[in-house]
Amino acid sequence: MNKPTVDIIIPVYYGNLDEIEPSVKKQILFYNKYLNDYKWSIVIGINGPKDRIFDLAKRLSKKYKNVKYHYTSTPGRGATLKDAWVNTKADFVSYMDVDLSTNLDCFPALLKELNNGYDVVVGSKYISGSEIKRIPLRYIISKVYNTLFTKLILNAKFTDAQCGFKSMRRKAAEELMPKIKDNGWFWDTEMLYLAQKYNYKIKEIPVRWIEDPNSGVRMAKTVVLFLKNMINLRLRKLTR
Repeated sequence: MNKPTVDIIIPVYYGNLDEIEPSVKKQILFYNKYLNDYKWSIVIGINGPKDRIFDLAKRLSKKYKNVKYHYTSTPGRGATLKDAWVNTKADFVSYMDVDLSTNLDCFPALLKELNNGYDVVVGSKYISGSEIKRIPLRYIISKVYNTLFTKLILNAKFTDAQCGFKSMRRKAAEELMPKIKDNGWFWDTEMLYLAQKYNYKIKEIPVRWIEDPNSGVRMAKTVVLFLKNMINLRLRKLTR
């Protein structure tokens, strides 16, 4: 029986330069040990201008047989994921943050649920069984966004839009990605909202998550921007 194939995208930007190779090495060790039931590839997702990251990604793809890179000229993390997820031949597509804030031990469970028939499987920091370490103020802002605003504005059934730990079947990705307008950090919320509206089977799994203390995300400013995006998304007329 052929093993399912999975592409694991790690979106990167220039500020991640020193994190990329250690992250790739750690993932290779883990997948070699725990993903024996899959044929897997790590895909370094690059967007915007070609810089030192592009050169590093090319070098790593030559050094490690399971490492590839995908380039899109459109700036933004969301642009990377949209382009990489529709330009793949893998059965499953996944992504995680390069800093590996979500513990890799959770990844096999993500893939298992896809094998169980779910279309979209995502990690959540806010369901039973999860463990989270985060600066208290950032935790409160994130919790309010994920468990209050998304429910009030989007009638969301999901509890954590922004966890950088997601996977879906290729067919679902091919159908959903062209419908997503955002190219930045709001990509996750928009993707889950559309998946819910179009009745894809969504599963959340608990994760162990530790915040990167060097995260460049400005929480309060980001939430204000996301609220505007959510309102626009709720008002958008959707077509199949």
